[in-house]
Amino acid sequence: MKRTRRTWLWILVAAAAVGLIVIIGAAAVSIVFVSRHVEAHSTTPADALAAFEQVRARFENGPLYEFDADDRPFAAVELSSLPTSSVHPSSLMIQAWNPRQERLVRMSLPFWLLRLAPDDMRFSKPGHDHGFDFHQLNLDVRELERIGPALVIDYRNEDGVRVLLWTD
Repeated sequence: MKRTRRTWLWILVAAAAVGLIVIIGAAAVSIVFVSRHVEAHSTTPADALAAFEQVRARFENGPLYEFDADDRPFAAVELSSLPTSSVHPSSLMIQAWNPRQERLVRMSLPFWLLRLAPDDMRFSKPGHDHGFDFHQLNLDVRELERIGPALVIDYRNEDGVRVLLWTD
C-alpha cells in the first residue's frame, strides 16, 4: 500500500514538471513570436506620415474597405469580383499611429496563424469605442490570399489616429 502511494506521488510530480515545462515553452514561443512580428517605437508625426505614404504608394488601387461617417466599415469593392492573383501574400500587415503617444506600431500576422484563429477573432478591446472593431470587417482570409497583395484599409479619424491594413 505504501509503495502504491509513492508511485502515485512520483507520477503527480512528473506530470506537474511536464506541465511546467509546457507552460514555460509556450511563454518562450510567444515572446519570440511577438519580438519577430511586432515593432513599436516613438516617432515624429512627419516620420509617421512618411511611413504611411511609403506603404500607400505600393498600391495603385484604393482600399478594399472604406468607412462611413459613423466609422462603420463597408466593402468598397466586392472581393469576389477581383481577379485571382498569381502572387499569394504570406502576411496581413497592420500599421497604426497613435498621435497622443506619438507611437507607430507595425504588426505582421502570418496567414497560417489567421487560418487557425476562430471566426470571431478580435483585434480590438471589446467595449471600447476608440477607432473601429476589425471584427466588423468579416475578413475572409482565403479570399484575401486569393486576390494577392492589396490595400485592405486606410483608416483615419478626427483625433489623428491612422491605421493601414494590407496583405504582403
